[in-house]
Amino acid sequence: MTSWSGSWPVRYLIATITVALPIALLEQLRLELSQTSIALILVLPVVLVAVTQGRGPALYAAFLAGLSFNFFFIGPFYSFLINRPEDLVAFLVFVAAAVLVGQLSSRLEKRVLLTEKQQKELVHVRGEFERAAAQAAEADALRKSEQIKTALLDAVTHDLRTPLTAIKAAISTIRMEPVTPEVQRELFEVIEQESDRLNHFIQSMMDLAKLEAGEITLASKNVAADEMVEDALLRAGPLLAGHPVEVAIASGLPALQVDPRLLSQVLFTLLENATKYSGAGTITVSVRQNGNNICFAVSDEGPGIPTELRAQVFEKFFRAGQQPGLGMGLAIARGIVQAHGGRIWIEDGPNGKGTSVLFEIPIVAGTPSKQQ
Repeated sequence: MTSWSGSWPVRYLIATITVALPIALLEQLRLELSQTSIALILVLPVVLVAVTQGRGPALYAAFLAGLSFNFFFIGPFYSFLINRPEDLVAFLVFVAAAVLVGQLSSRLEKRVLLTEKQQKELVHVRGEFERAAAQAAEADALRKSEQIKTALLDAVTHDLRTPLTAIKAAISTIRMEPVTPEVQRELFEVIEQESDRLNHFIQSMMDLAKLEAGEITLASKNVAADEMVEDALLRAGPLLAGHPVEVAIASGLPALQVDPRLLSQVLFTLLENATKYSGAGTITVSVRQNGNNICFAVSDEGPGIPTELRAQVFEKFFRAGQQPGLGMGLAIARGIVQAHGGRIWIEDGPNGKGTSVLFEIPIVAGTPSKQQ
């Protein structure tokens, strides 16, 4: 459909030609067509003018078609006189029908044009909304990025500066002051422990980068659950000093086809977090079979984690409370568990007190069973 454009003489000239051409053709076929057929055919150019040229030319075309219908097709021919009443009725009905059809067609075309305009406006508004949403998302991402940078800077500053300060102080003491062998041994232990802490920090950064890049490689082999628990407890020994630890491992568990170093790291992370938040309460490590999965759980008797924060603690750089650290431990743990096809989540601790962090690892079919 075309929009109404151009000066009014041009539009009325187009209306005249549109009506005149079919009248000239029908005048040649007057004897072969009935009056009713001619009337119906003459309505078509009126509709065409209404659709393409608008209301004014459509009314003009309707009256022009009506007069032409009377002049050429109602006896006496080539005259505007009407002798028979039925011919007068036919003329009036034709003019009324032509005007009505022209009006309706013109109104319909206006609505079509209005709809097209509204659609264009809607597309424009939608585009503006999408641009605004994109800008808002970009601003939100930038804000979150700045928050992450700030959290990362704070954590890195603490996790690097604290062990380096301790190492430097120990070395300075050994070099500058005469110390007894016993004190020297203690200072060497401080240097070793803080060096391990730095190494753990760097390894965590590397593990997180590999997980995010999807480049983590699993060195899988058959291993019993109790072996991984034992390894994690041994590594966390210095952290667990002063904490009663209970271990409950179900008997007859099948071995798992997993990377024992990585899963032991997950257990170590959970034990480390439990020591931070449980106070002097008991820490419990349990392992059981749950359908086609082996379920590990580390529970403490601390203040617990609010339900609304339990999903957030697995996000990068999230730290509950004022505890020091980079906030990567549980994010790395989740990545390791998911890499093994498992899941990790948080529940209330035993008897509704404290926190239990649980993760499940699928049992590979055909893995031989090992007695605990």
